Amino acid sequence: MACPLAQVPEQVPEQVPVYPKPAPYKKHFVWRLFKGLHSWLGLLSDVDFRIPIGSVQVRGLHLVLLNEPQAVKRVLVEEVEAFPKHPITLWILEPLIGRAIFSVNGAEWARQRRLVDQAFQSAQLRRVLPQMRGAVEALLERLDRQLAHSVERGGEPDGLVSIEIDAEMTLVTADVILRTILSRPLQGDEAAGIFRAFARYQRRAGQALMLRFLRLSERRLQAYLGRHASTIRSWIGAAIEARLGGDASGCYGSDHNCDHIADTPEATSSRPSPPQDLLQALLEARDPDTGTGLSREELVDQVCFLFLAGHETSASALGMAVYLLGCFPEVQQRLRAEVREVLGSRAGAPERPLGFEDLRGLSYGAAVFNETLRLYPPVSFFIREAQGDTELAGSRCPMRSLVALSPWVIQRHEQHWSEPNAFRPERFMSDASTVDAAATSADDRRWARDAFLPYGLGPRKCPGAAFALQEALLVLAELVRRYELLPDPGPAPDLVGRLTLRSRNGIRVRLRRRL
Repeated sequence: MACPLAQVPEQVPEQVPVYPKPAPYKKHFVWRLFKGLHSWLGLLSDVDFRIPIGSVQVRGLHLVLLNEPQAVKRVLVEEVEAFPKHPITLWILEPLIGRAIFSVNGAEWARQRRLVDQAFQSAQLRRVLPQMRGAVEALLERLDRQLAHSVERGGEPDGLVSIEIDAEMTLVTADVILRTILSRPLQGDEAAGIFRAFARYQRRAGQALMLRFLRLSERRLQAYLGRHASTIRSWIGAAIEARLGGDASGCYGSDHNCDHIADTPEATSSRPSPPQDLLQALLEARDPDTGTGLSREELVDQVCFLFLAGHETSASALGMAVYLLGCFPEVQQRLRAEVREVLGSRAGAPERPLGFEDLRGLSYGAAVFNETLRLYPPVSFFIREAQGDTELAGSRCPMRSLVALSPWVIQRHEQHWSEPNAFRPERFMSDASTVDAAATSADDRRWARDAFLPYGLGPRKCPGAAFALQEALLVLAELVRRYELLPDPGPAPDLVGRLTLRSRNGIRVRLRRRL
């Protein structure tokens, strides 16, 4: 069946959804390294989910897996400059996102962060909600067409149809990103090639990273990655150039080679009003320290990163969230009731669109999504480099050590969470300072809160976290309003960790239209 329930000692089986079991510790790390060629989760052993820190030497490189929340907070929040992004992060992502905010350090990162943060202010989230809604409406239309087509073919008599939901979540999140960044919907003929390039880049990135640990040629490995990255960068670059050339001047911004345009009333009045989207916000963003904006190359880098972060990671999380709603009907029913309550408590017809304030009122919906992120974080590892000899969680950490912080491990760690592999959205339903509502003491609650980091922590926390939550709530709320979600009898998701967590064999659910 598609919702197998793991038999975990001292846990309620009905609450434990599928996950890839870690290898026994007795398996040699070199064996796990080769498993990592296919999935970075293959690097982990069962012991990693019980210890505060682990370390190993690989071809002269000291690797540390850090699981203790206070030490993690030190690395990500308190001593950021002492633990910058590891050079391997830039190496593996540069072919795709260039020198975007995710992979650079120091002053270069700080300047970019000041600019990117301006594009993700709360007012901007409210402004892009109509574009998000347009993408979700397109999703619902696609699903309705599949249901109608199934009926025409004499499908299942109870009105059910099996949907490859991860493919649909990939489409809708890509559509959201294109609409909110570039103010245009995703075209069907362009989607297949881009998604294929992303999938191949993800697969090859995981392989290239493991092969680099084995000291294969870095230049040849990066060229191996670059072939698929160039497809994506060319496509995004062309979309940006089309925007910048959207009027006779060829530019909307003031720092993008437009000095030849006379700033006359005639010239100003003849220019079209630019769309109020995230690209325009990036074009208009100015560094408060220098007054400068992003160059064209930096724009391509940032949009490539936003597409990777906002499309791949959101698709990963939403695919698993919908899968879990199908597996846990009581959770689905409670979310549906909350959506009805939020809409019914405000003026207007019950079938009106969900508004900005409505989404902010979906506290259980947010809990469902956060619990999905806890169990299935899209990014499995954050990688840092120790700039000097130090000690972490009571263990020696030499200079130049690769320090890995794994949301996958920390958020399933036996010392930080009660029933760590169980799906219980109620963990996130107490007051704002509490993450694990099942914890019995204030110290336990703080501990669990510090052990939840799907977006990272500290100054380098993902700037799009609020954007991702708004998108997820809109998608999940509209799905449960319109459809009943049920498990699919086919194979369960076969999860692999690469740049993002995805299922090797897809994710399927069955749905039918609600009356």
